[in-house]
Amino acid sequence: MATGGFGPIGILSPPNGSQPVRLRLDYNGRTSAFEKLLNAGAGLDFLPPGFKPLDLIRPALSQPGKSAGSASTDISKPNGSGAFDLMVKERAARWSKRPVVEPPPRQLSDMSKPTRPFESNVNPTTNLLKTSLAQASPPAPVAAKSNPLPISDFPRPANDNGFGMHWVPITHTTDSNVDRFVEDAASMNVKWVVFLNDNTNIGENDYLVKRLAGKGIEPVMRIYTPPGRPITGDIEAMVRHYKALGVDYYQLYNEPNLIFENAGRAPDPVRYVDEWLPAAEAVVKAGGLPGFGALSPGGNYDDLQFLDRALDEIVRRGKAPALDRAWISMHNYTFNHPINYLKDSNGFMKFRWYDKIVNQWLGRSMPIVGTEGGTFIDNDEDKTMPAVDEARQVDMVKEAYSYMRDHREPYLFAYSYWVIANEEGGGHDQSFSRHALFQPGHTSPVVQALREL
Repeated sequence: MATGGFGPIGILSPPNGSQPVRLRLDYNGRTSAFEKLLNAGAGLDFLPPGFKPLDLIRPALSQPGKSAGSASTDISKPNGSGAFDLMVKERAARWSKRPVVEPPPRQLSDMSKPTRPFESNVNPTTNLLKTSLAQASPPAPVAAKSNPLPISDFPRPANDNGFGMHWVPITHTTDSNVDRFVEDAASMNVKWVVFLNDNTNIGENDYLVKRLAGKGIEPVMRIYTPPGRPITGDIEAMVRHYKALGVDYYQLYNEPNLIFENAGRAPDPVRYVDEWLPAAEAVVKAGGLPGFGALSPGGNYDDLQFLDRALDEIVRRGKAPALDRAWISMHNYTFNHPINYLKDSNGFMKFRWYDKIVNQWLGRSMPIVGTEGGTFIDNDEDKTMPAVDEARQVDMVKEAYSYMRDHREPYLFAYSYWVIANEEGGGHDQSFSRHALFQPGHTSPVVQALREL
């Protein structure tokens, strides 16, 4: 199997009347390949706008004696510079009415450099489809019993309004700074706070958690490890300790679809699942709720494709029960897109795309907790829209939090602004300075807007 992006295209309805099959294309991150591979032909239950069915697949799937189940073959490009892997999977009941998930334009990358465009150097033609696709037998189904916790049973703070905030981006804050910024968070009506814990360390964040819980704020712990390093130590002991203090939610790993967060290695959903599963099982065993995803918008490996491939891997291994008490961690930065932007997933409404992908694999929604988000002055990633100035920033943040309070979906728990403070709270990474609401000598007008909301 090739190791690039692995994304859904549609449901193929073979002309011979056999069961519908799902067509997926491993495109190695090169989305422009899609359009050139598509021709008119057999009917599909859905396709993204502008796409057409694949004509040359029809003969392969309708040959007598050929199964319309799973088929996989490598099809070399005419110039010999690479290969595509097309896979057709039989998913009759699951996929026959599968909703559309449109792969977003690859215009945005990681948070710190969101303007790097997606570039493609692929020029496939329909000649790539001449090889028969119906050679392999379908994989044996993997049975797994699942008993998911109902969304309504996941813990939430009293008088929950969905207002979240990311804490100072360090793993330990002095008591005086805890006192100051917990009060500030409460004054902005915040009900969820995301904070960093150094690996499985116990004790450094006790005071913070107690103060948050005392204010009726739901603490969400991100278990921090340096890029590329797995979580080590006694996860269960740490979770039991902080669960007793009021922490239910534990985010495991962060932005695994970035090269940076993989210490220079290419992002790999399979490797992520290898690391996530044992940590998640330990969290659940100790009574906690493990967070899945925390993907960077766009990313070096597109976040929608990464989520889809990772869930695919979990289901294929028969490990879907590991998601029964899990939740999706989301980074829905707005960039300079309006709050109601729906052209693609690169905006506040990203949760709608994530929910569709989750439903496709599990047949249900999972709770989604926004653990990073926000709108920043000078955001100008989309050149077709105005850059963000201070007035627009305030308006967009108010609109986002108003949506959470008044219109959010049942599965959407929180939207968390990045970050409450940096240097003022003891932070040392100056790349986060402009994002902070409380800065040396300056308080963002967003603070007063949230206090009055």
